[in-house]
Amino acid sequence: MRKKIELLSPAGNMEALTAAVCAGCDAVYLGCTNFSARAFAGNFNHEELLEAVKYCHIRDVRVYVTMNTLIYETEMEQAMKEVDFLYHADVDALLIQDYGLFHRIRVQYPDFELHCSTQMHIHNPAGCRFMKEQGASRAVLARESSIETVRACAKTGIEIEVFAYGALCVSYSGQCLMSSSVKNRSGNRGVCAQMCRLRFYPSEKSGRVPSSQGEFALAMKDLNVLERLPELIEAGAGSLKIEGRMKKSEYVYLVTRTFREAIDAYYAGKSWHLSKERKSELERLFNRGFTEGYLFHDSFAKRMSMDRPNHRGVPIGKVLRYKDGRVLVRLSGNLTQHDGLRILNEPIDTGLTAVKIETRGKLVSAAKAGEEVWLECRSKPIPKPGQPLLKTSDTALLEDLRKEQRESERKISVHVTAEGSAGKPLKLSGTDSSGNTVLAFSDQPLQKAQKAPLSEERIRKALEKTAGFPYEADIEIKISGDVFLPVNELNETRRKLYASLSEVRARRHLRGEALAYTVSSIEEVPFGNPLIILDEREEKNRDTSEFVMHRLPVVNEEESDKMAVVKSVISNAGDLWMDLSHCTAGLTFNITNSWTMEYLLSMPGIDALIFSSECTDELIAAMMKGFEERTGRKANAYQLVYGRRPMMFIKEYPFEHPYLTDLEGRMYPLINSDGCTVILENEPYRRANRSCRGSCLIFTLESREESEAIKEEAYEEVFGRI
Repeated sequence: MRKKIELLSPAGNMEALTAAVCAGCDAVYLGCTNFSARAFAGNFNHEELLEAVKYCHIRDVRVYVTMNTLIYETEMEQAMKEVDFLYHADVDALLIQDYGLFHRIRVQYPDFELHCSTQMHIHNPAGCRFMKEQGASRAVLARESSIETVRACAKTGIEIEVFAYGALCVSYSGQCLMSSSVKNRSGNRGVCAQMCRLRFYPSEKSGRVPSSQGEFALAMKDLNVLERLPELIEAGAGSLKIEGRMKKSEYVYLVTRTFREAIDAYYAGKSWHLSKERKSELERLFNRGFTEGYLFHDSFAKRMSMDRPNHRGVPIGKVLRYKDGRVLVRLSGNLTQHDGLRILNEPIDTGLTAVKIETRGKLVSAAKAGEEVWLECRSKPIPKPGQPLLKTSDTALLEDLRKEQRESERKISVHVTAEGSAGKPLKLSGTDSSGNTVLAFSDQPLQKAQKAPLSEERIRKALEKTAGFPYEADIEIKISGDVFLPVNELNETRRKLYASLSEVRARRHLRGEALAYTVSSIEEVPFGNPLIILDEREEKNRDTSEFVMHRLPVVNEEESDKMAVVKSVISNAGDLWMDLSHCTAGLTFNITNSWTMEYLLSMPGIDALIFSSECTDELIAAMMKGFEERTGRKANAYQLVYGRRPMMFIKEYPFEHPYLTDLEGRMYPLINSDGCTVILENEPYRRANRSCRGSCLIFTLESREESEAIKEEAYEEVFGRI
C-alpha cells in the first residue's frame, strides 16, 4: 500500500517553521546561512538549526535542508564541513543541485538521504532512473512537468516531489542565466534578481511593438492546484511542496492548514473543495493571480500575469475623488485600520496604508462594504475617479491567523503510567505512538499518608499538565495504598519524564563518522578537437565541418528507452542514463568545481566537458589544478569563448515577435529549440581561453561569413598565433 503523501512546507525562519508545524505539515524545508538558493530568506544559523530540528522531530516533522546552489572550487571543503554539521545535527535529508557535492556526500556519508533539487533540472523518467541509481532518494521535478510526466516519473521508483502552490519561474530552474548576465547575481548561487518580474516588451528588430497583453512578458501567476490534489496523489506523487521561504509566517500557516484539510479529506474518502471564503483569505495574503500551471495544462493566457508581476490583493472599492492629499473611496469590502492598500494607476500603482479612516466626519478603526471613507494618500501618482482600490494586507486576517496558531499547538499522544507504594519512589513510564518508552523516578520516596493522601484525581491533574512540552497524556494510575508526595516533587518527576521522551523523539538517526573520500577511476582519453561548435542556426545555414557536434535537447520530457548516444553534447540527467560513447557534458550541467568534473568524467562514455559560463578565469584555473592533483590526469575541458548564451528555456511560450526588449533597451532574440522558446543573450558572450585544452563556440544568428571569421579567430588563439 502506498504511503500517505507528504505535505512539505517552507520555513524561511523559526516563526514560519512553527507556523507550518502548528498547521499540520509533515516536513519542512529550510536553508542555513550558506549554500541556500534563497540567500535573502531569514535562514538559520547553526544554533537555530539545532533548535529547529529538535522542535520538529519531537512533533513528528521531518527537516530537509537546502544546499541547492552550485559550489565553487574554493568552497567545497567549507560545504563539506556544513554537510558534516547537518549530518550530526540529525537533519533528515539534504536538497542538492551540484553534482560534485552530491557525489562527495554519497561517498563520505552513504546513509545521508539526498534529494535532487529542482535546480538539478530533472524533468523526465530517464533523469529519475539515473539519479535513483546514483543513490538519490527523491527528485524534485521541474515546475514545468505535466501530470503525465509526474505519473511516468513516479513509476521509476524514486520518490517524486511536486510543487503544488506558490511562485513559478518562467524558465526551467537551473537553466536561467538572465540574472547572472544582466545583474551579476546568479540564480544558481541563490541571489536571483527576479528579472522575470521586470518589464519586457515584445519587439521587432526595428523596436518595440504595442501589446494588449501587458508590459511584463515574462511574469507568471502563482501555482495553486488545491482542487486537483486527488489526481496528484493518484499519479504517485510522494510529496506536495508549498513554495514560500520568503513569505510571512501567517502565509505559511494558512496555506499549510488548507493543504492539510484537503489531503486529510482525500484519505478519509470525503469530498473537498476550496471555499469562496478561504480562497479570498489566500488571495489577501499573497497572489499574483492563480494558475494550475503546466501540471494541468493551463493555457499561456491562464499561466501568465503580463499586466502586473506583483501581489494583486483583492478588490475592496473604487476611487470617487482626490483632494489635498486625501482620497475618497466607496468600499465594496471591509476595511480595517493599518490595512495595506493599492490603487491601480498609471504608469505605476499608488500605494497607501489605512492609517486614518474617516467616515461622516469621524475617525473610525474599521469600515464596512457600502460605506464611503476618506483615506490619507500622499503617494504618487495621484489617484483618479473610477480607479480600483485593492487590499494587499489584511490586518484583521493576520491577527486572526496569529490567534488561531497560538491555540493550535501540535500535540503528541502519550500513554503515561504512574506506579508506586509507600517507601518507594514514584515511577512514571511514558510510551508514545511510535513505541518509544521512557521512565522517570521521583527523587523522594512516596510516604505513607498521615492526613491527606494523594488522590487519583490530584495525580491525574498533575500529570496532564505538560508545561511547555507538546504532549497529550492518557493517564493510568497504579498506586498502592494511601501515599503522599509533595506537589513540587510530583511536578518535577513529570518534567523529567517528558524531557526524557523529548530527547528520545528528537534523535531520529544513528549516525557515525564520515568516510574517506576516494578518487573516481578516470580513464585517460586522448584530447580531441580544439574547438567544439554548437550550431543552433537554421538547417540551411548549418556548418557541416567535422567540429560541429550534435547537441541533445536541454528539455526532453518524453519517456524513452535506453539508447546509444554517440559523439554528442549531452544536456541533462536523463542523458546520463543513456549508453554514451565519446560524449561531452555540456554547459547546462553547470560545472563549477573539480569534483563535478571528476564525477562526470568517471561516467562511461563521457570524454570531455564544458565549464559553466558563470566561472571566472581564476575559478577555471583552480578547477583544472584541483582535478589534476587528485586524479593525476589533465581534464579534457572546454571553455565557452563565443556565443549568445541561452538566458532562459521556456516551455510553451507562443511568441509572436522575434525579440524581447528590457527597460534599458537591451534586445533579446527569441528562438525555438526542440519545442522550447529560448531567450538568447542580447550580445554575444566573448572571453579568452586561458586554462582549458579546448574552446566552445555557439552559433545562433551568425551568417556563414561571420561564423567562419569567428572560428578562424578561435583557431588562432588556440594555436598561439595571436
